[in-house]
Amino acid sequence: MKKYWFKPKCYGYGFCPSSWEGWIATIVFIGLVFASAYVNGFFSSEIDNKDGVRYLLDLFILSGVFTALFKDSVDGGLQWRWGDKHDNI
Repeated sequence: MKKYWFKPKCYGYGFCPSSWEGWIATIVFIGLVFASAYVNGFFSSEIDNKDGVRYLLDLFILSGVFTALFKDSVDGGLQWRWGDKHDNI
């Protein structure tokens, strides 16, 4: 039996951590996001447009890499979800 690190969201496309390995991966991801913000000057008094665009590009790349690395660790796979199929009220 395979141990899944993440569980899927009930609605939409995404996942959240469900084991300590998933939490560690998520914390590392958040750390990389903050490191990118620091490198691009988000914690200084001034920021220019070039740094803002570079930060958005970093976020896009980091999110894509995170999703690609851990998509097989999601219980039930990564797909669009519309909630519980048994809640047809």
